[in-house]
Amino acid sequence: MADPSSPPVLSSRSRVGTWVRRAVVAVVIVVGIGALASALIVKHVSDTIEDNLTRDSDVVQALTPTTKPDVGSADTGGTPESPAVTFLIIGSDSREGVTDDLGTHFGDFPGQRADVIMLVKTYPGDGRLQVLSIPRDLEVDIEGYGTNRINAAFAFGGSELMVLTVRQATGLDINHYIEINFVGFAAIVDELGGVVINFPHPARDLKSGLNVDAGAQRLDGAAALAYVRSRSYQELQGGRWISVDASDIGRMRRQQQLILTVLAEMKRPATIADASNLVQAMAGSLTVDALLTQRSMLELVWAMRSIDPAQIDAATLPTYGKTIDDRSYQLPKEPDATQVLAAFATGSPLASAADGPIRIQVLNGNGVAGSAATAAAALDSSEFEIVEVGDAESKDFAATVIIARSDRLALARAVQTTLGFGEVTPGSVPTGVDAIVIVGSDAPAA
Repeated sequence: MADPSSPPVLSSRSRVGTWVRRAVVAVVIVVGIGALASALIVKHVSDTIEDNLTRDSDVVQALTPTTKPDVGSADTGGTPESPAVTFLIIGSDSREGVTDDLGTHFGDFPGQRADVIMLVKTYPGDGRLQVLSIPRDLEVDIEGYGTNRINAAFAFGGSELMVLTVRQATGLDINHYIEINFVGFAAIVDELGGVVINFPHPARDLKSGLNVDAGAQRLDGAAALAYVRSRSYQELQGGRWISVDASDIGRMRRQQQLILTVLAEMKRPATIADASNLVQAMAGSLTVDALLTQRSMLELVWAMRSIDPAQIDAATLPTYGKTIDDRSYQLPKEPDATQVLAAFATGSPLASAADGPIRIQVLNGNGVAGSAATAAAALDSSEFEIVEVGDAESKDFAATVIIARSDRLALARAVQTTLGFGEVTPGSVPTGVDAIVIVGSDAPAA
């Protein structure tokens, strides 16, 4: 007879059953705690956004409401498909909140102007994204104010007049409005831990405060701000400082490059808490239309994880310069401008194909003798024209990078396909060059 004082002896099945029950209880507890934590995080973020975010009600009447998801036929098992959404993003040059740690190259101007004007179109269904930059000196008719530069609409009538003017100038619907100032941009970059930009040569801009070495450089918020504000961009080539893309158009390309890089970094959030931190970092420096809910903002940041940077299609509205009454303007270059606007409206590719052979500069970035020449030989075909083979200022490139302007990335991808290696990245390139190949340590042996 069993001793009643002895503990019961469990069968292997009983022991397994008990372990499973305990495991289930543990999982339920963990999930419960996680759900509670997520709820508390969302509540905290909601409160923080509400306390710091500026909501603009006036701009709503100028916006085009988004359409409801297109639910496919029930007979064919259709599922809801989210429609494309177009945001007008305005970078304000307001000095409000600018501190010494952001540098001393801002000057002191009252009020605010539209320093950056971009249309960003998201396609939630397939992870695509299109970016169209509009020159701030574009000549337009501003309702009630006559002919002027497009960025003057922001100073004359704020967000509502800005949206109306962009709509009239482009013929495009705008669903949401986002305005961000200098401080907000720097905060986003810092929250991401900085962004990495590849520089084939040391670069500077004495006016914006940019000063970086050659190679892959991680820029903090202040340095990134100096980069996107640069209109007097120079590179140290052959012992001399040479201007490269030193214009308003060049600056827009750098702005697009930073946006693409930031979007790539935004794939990093692994949890809703990470996404929440990013939204909180932006909130205090953002103005959004009153229709853009907190939930939509979180979903937008979270959805960025699924966007493939290689599928981001970017362009600048084609224009040419003209002086009118002693003022410089940018006027639409036709038929190119109409074609780009039509492509943006329909979701077609914005970038144009190469007019002739793709002009390539090949630089040795790994210090191995002959590696640049070997890469150039691999690109020896009628599709490419090697304009120079030389050395990069830095020999520390671990990976090969193929640099092209943000609106010419398709050409860089063609180079990548032929080489069979390399990472495509947007950046500034000299006049007469379509792409720069910096050969890194990952290149096959010569």
